[in-house]
Amino acid sequence: MGTEPIGKKSASKIGPLRGAVTLALIVIVTMAAWLSHAQAEGRFEFKSPTNLFLDYSYVGFSPSEIKINGNPDSPVGLLFEAQIAPNLFFPQLHFGAVNRPSGETVLSLVLTPRIRLRMLNEDSSPVIPPSFMPKLTLQLLHLRALDGREDARRGLLMGAHLIAGHHSNGQSGCFFANQTGSDPHCTPEGQLPLNEVSGSFSTNYLRGELHGRYIFNADEAFQSGWVVGLSAAVETNLSGGAGGISADQREVYGDGLYEIQGTLQRLWSGNRARATIGASYPYGETPSRGPTVSVEAALMPEWAGGFGLFARHVSGRDYYNILFLERVNLWLIGVIFELGPGVNIPLPDQKGVLTN
Repeated sequence: MGTEPIGKKSASKIGPLRGAVTLALIVIVTMAAWLSHAQAEGRFEFKSPTNLFLDYSYVGFSPSEIKINGNPDSPVGLLFEAQIAPNLFFPQLHFGAVNRPSGETVLSLVLTPRIRLRMLNEDSSPVIPPSFMPKLTLQLLHLRALDGREDARRGLLMGAHLIAGHHSNGQSGCFFANQTGSDPHCTPEGQLPLNEVSGSFSTNYLRGELHGRYIFNADEAFQSGWVVGLSAAVETNLSGGAGGISADQREVYGDGLYEIQGTLQRLWSGNRARATIGASYPYGETPSRGPTVSVEAALMPEWAGGFGLFARHVSGRDYYNILFLERVNLWLIGVIFELGPGVNIPLPDQKGVLTN
């Protein structure tokens, strides 16, 4: 990257704030519409919450290299990337039942203290600043078993999320490489490239998500079958509160991003094989970063209790905190773990489980 001056944005903060409020209203209206069709009497679930459309933990080893401006050995080999994402459920409120004609509606509040970290394949300074990404998710699910033959059942899973989150790297260095001092007291005026070794990166955000899954050709217990799905998200960066995005960071990081993801799954005897493809596209940034595309395949045997194997390829801009301007062609291969059970469907003699 060359050096160029970065000025303060002339646009006011009203645009991003209006987008965040609009996004929140859309998700809230969707939730209200679903709840209006739910049965009046609800019940709380304390022991086995329904876990759908949430983050998972993984450790992926990599043969790829990543770029870090300020590291004299850049590009450097990446040894592994790990994400720790336990989903901590408050008591869930359930209305109805999956196997009733009106289906089941689930209201959840989930705290996810997510952390992502990378270790480099080098002797000096192998661990780079991690990403701290805690978030609070208000989730509404609608689950329904549709009409169909016992050997070709169908099901529908829908979800709406309203998320308040934070993303930072815990550093206090100046954002731009040409500056001295410590954040936010840095001089002179910032110029690209970024200080990717010790620069401060921090933002709060509001995010809305919509998810849909259609299950078909499933057996009576939904232990075997096919699943196709689509998810979409809009995220808006916020400057308010502790850790909010600065004007300098907003200029190059952007006002937020759009995401879309498609998934195909095969279920058999409780085992799961999943393929996903997704793209994210930031908006409001200068210079434009363009899309980032991710393709992943995962295999989770029934006997492994949530553990499985995965392979992922990411092409585009790096998603790891302050490295967002660097291009990546990244491979990760390793172990995945999805916390929590799926959706329980009561049957006369057994329980069936729908899937993420």
